[in-house]
Amino acid sequence: MVARSGCYLALAAAVSLAGSLAGQAPAPDLRALSLRSLQAGRTIRISGREIGTLTGAVAGVRDGALWLGAEPAARSVPLAGIDSVWVSRGHRGTGALIGTLVGAVVASAVMSGKSCDWSDSGCITDHLLAGTGIMLGGTLVGVAIGSGAKSWQLRYP
Repeated sequence: MVARSGCYLALAAAVSLAGSLAGQAPAPDLRALSLRSLQAGRTIRISGREIGTLTGAVAGVRDGALWLGAEPAARSVPLAGIDSVWVSRGHRGTGALIGTLVGAVVASAVMSGKSCDWSDSGCITDHLLAGTGIMLGGTLVGVAIGSGAKSWQLRYP
């Protein structure tokens, strides 16, 4: 624990020293770095005092501006006017997990009244396929619901 924090301190000191030796280069604009790291097509929500709140798909960052929307009708927003950036994210994984669990419960309930003789492999196979199908159906429904449920995660500041 102590050695790890010592390494981080040494790294911070080295970076600081390198910056001072390089002639005090200006600090990078975190807003620009944050926006440049977004994938094109990602849905974001930005807000600023002069621009209000805008939501759209990222087209790119160039010439000191963020471009939202599809290329022919993309809207330009100056980076200096952006106060906060929120990134949309879906919940496919959570939906898949919950859907699978619900599917397993439903499959257990459906299969609970049916029984097979151990020597009847066709009956056992049918039951296994039916249970697996119900679980997979639950997974797909969960993914669909989870993808539609969006939340916003603060990216900047």
